[in-house]
Amino acid sequence: MTTNENKTRFNMIDFIIIMVVIACVIGTVFRSAILDRLSFSSSADSARISFCAENLTEDEIAMLKAGDTLTLSEKEFGVVKSLTKNAQTVIVKSDDGSEFVEAVDNMHYTLTGEIEISGDNTEKGFFFDSDIHIGVGKVLNLKSQNCDISIVITKIIENEG
Repeated sequence: MTTNENKTRFNMIDFIIIMVVIACVIGTVFRSAILDRLSFSSSADSARISFCAENLTEDEIAMLKAGDTLTLSEKEFGVVKSLTKNAQTVIVKSDDGSEFVEAVDNMHYTLTGEIEISGDNTEKGFFFDSDIHIGVGKVLNLKSQNCDISIVITKIIENEG
């Protein structure tokens, strides 16, 4: 009679050890990805952004004041620091129709100002809420307690400190 003493058998303990090793590898990968995300959103760099909003009426401008808190995606975006309104200029045809000339539209205004914001300044740019890039030319739809406003970012100045 022959015996199979040299044969190895796969048992439940071997299966558990292999599963623990796989779980450790997966856990290490996910942990590093999650820590990158958490450290990315937890920093609090601050900056001032200059903005422009066009085609606003007198009533719309009256609803927004310096000191108002603005939100983006239901999260606090920043605080309005300054506002300036100017009558909007438009390009229209001259009376004889031979050329285009500038005219002042007294019904609509251009609003410029600054907002103090918090976010994360990385080598890839300034981010709000860890995934919304804040850059020159970016259009944002913001809400205050009294109004909604669509702005275009014209300048970003990182605060020192």
